[in-house]
Amino acid sequence: MGHFDEQHATLLAEPVGALDHARGPESTDVTLVEYGDFACPSCRGAYGFVKDLLTRQPDVRFVFRANPRSHFFPDAESAAEAAEIAASHGKFWEMYDRLFEGDEGVARPRLVMLARELDLDVARFERDLDTRAFREAVRLQEVSGWHSHVLSTPTFFVNGVRFDDSLERLPEAVARAKRRAEPLHHTFRAGHVRSSESRRRQLITVGPHDLVSDLPAEDDGADAGPGPYDLLLSALGACTAMTVQWTAEKHHLSLDHVEVRMTQSRTPAGHLFRRSITLAGDLTEAQRLQLEHAADACPVARTLRHGIAIETRASVDRSVDDASEGSFPASDPPPWTTGR
Repeated sequence: MGHFDEQHATLLAEPVGALDHARGPESTDVTLVEYGDFACPSCRGAYGFVKDLLTRQPDVRFVFRANPRSHFFPDAESAAEAAEIAASHGKFWEMYDRLFEGDEGVARPRLVMLARELDLDVARFERDLDTRAFREAVRLQEVSGWHSHVLSTPTFFVNGVRFDDSLERLPEAVARAKRRAEPLHHTFRAGHVRSSESRRRQLITVGPHDLVSDLPAEDDGADAGPGPYDLLLSALGACTAMTVQWTAEKHHLSLDHVEVRMTQSRTPAGHLFRRSITLAGDLTEAQRLQLEHAADACPVARTLRHGIAIETRASVDRSVDDASEGSFPASDPPPWTTGR
């Protein structure tokens, strides 16, 4: 038996889209995709298990894609097409449930009987079966399964990663996917920046903390607090130290304390931060390298290397009168705003 290995994963080749049959919330942390066959006994056995999982976890979105294995089950393709015909009447999931819940098989007489139970246009239903009007819709699902290396049914994908373990462990995989998504919902504390009577000095509030940001005298400030680049430098240093310590704790390394020294300078290629890390503790060379690698992977370092998306919206406070606006005379921008 395989295992759910996301480090060497088989990925879903065709992302879930508008043409898929999906039930559950559109906005969700976990999407479960099944490639299944209505004529397959294993899929019928999995049906109740999946139904129970979705009942207990209604926040999971479930997508079913047909993968009829007609070389094993002669009625597989007609059953898949019957579900597509029902979908054209807006009743895919009603047909899906009935196809899996019964023990009478999926031969044509039963398909017609189910169409009648669902109050479909039976004459049209039989005509679409005879002409194979929905064969191409089923075929597209099959092809996406081939591209995703679906070798048997049922095959599941959890958030686009093929699940290669026993069915009983599927809830664990769903739970892992939910835990992985938790940081996406983390709300960081808001920051509030207000200008002061000094044109360069800014008053900053983050959570319960108040501080002042200013510029050095050579940049037309009064040096009443760290400047924007100083704050960024401090963020990188603090994030580095925290990440190194967290890594040492996670791997039970003998790290007593860490010290990070930071410098910054302008170069022809842009702004340059230099970082020196002193690790105190009984560490091997391999462990030192491990912590150095952790420092390079700290969130602020990754942000500085790869950029970050920023959305901006500006509004005008009409309460500011013309006289007060005149107290902020126009001038050339300070060097820190232009990278000079």
